[in-house]
Amino acid sequence: MRLFPEPAPHLPRFRNLLMYGPYHPSAPIHLCLSMAPADKAILLTPSRPLFLDGLRKYNDQWLKSYSGTGSMASISSRVNIFYPPSPKHLVAMLSMFRIHEVSASVPVDPKATIDVAPALLILHEPSAYFLSQEEDDPSSPTSVVVFDSKLDQLKFPVLRALPRSTLDEPDGPDDVPRPESVLFFVQKYFELWGTFQSLCGLYCCS
Repeated sequence: MRLFPEPAPHLPRFRNLLMYGPYHPSAPIHLCLSMAPADKAILLTPSRPLFLDGLRKYNDQWLKSYSGTGSMASISSRVNIFYPPSPKHLVAMLSMFRIHEVSASVPVDPKATIDVAPALLILHEPSAYFLSQEEDDPSSPTSVVVFDSKLDQLKFPVLRALPRSTLDEPDGPDDVPRPESVLFFVQKYFELWGTFQSLCGLYCCS
């Protein structure tokens, strides 16, 4: 899989991947289009206008020339993009996804029922929810990818485990958790992660 058009190098094989920093807007699309032709991808992003506006302003010439032709057109048709507008919508959508089974007795929701399990699930800009302004083969598990350009700016109060001896002591002024960068903690849930840097309109990934 790649984050840039050919002949960009392939990423190492991964089960989960975290990308943060000012990545180019078409990076998630290139990742989807570089999957195997028979695979399926789901991309979840909070805002359709912002997502399309970013692609339009970046004006990726490779996508304009090749994403709708030949084998790329076939792969493009297997990429589904959804726009849950809030964290509750995102959680509801993720919990509702089902693989269609002919023998299933439960009603089929056409918007939440997919023909095969996705090989790639991308959560695009999940920090936008919190800052102001994604045939099931067990041998081929779904790879989860998160793209978030502002993750390194997101801070939450982090509660740390306390020794048992301190649990009965009254809270002091220093016991109130202070907002800390969540990037350090989020990285622990991913086996592979990288960051983008932008210089004069050029993007590089490390």
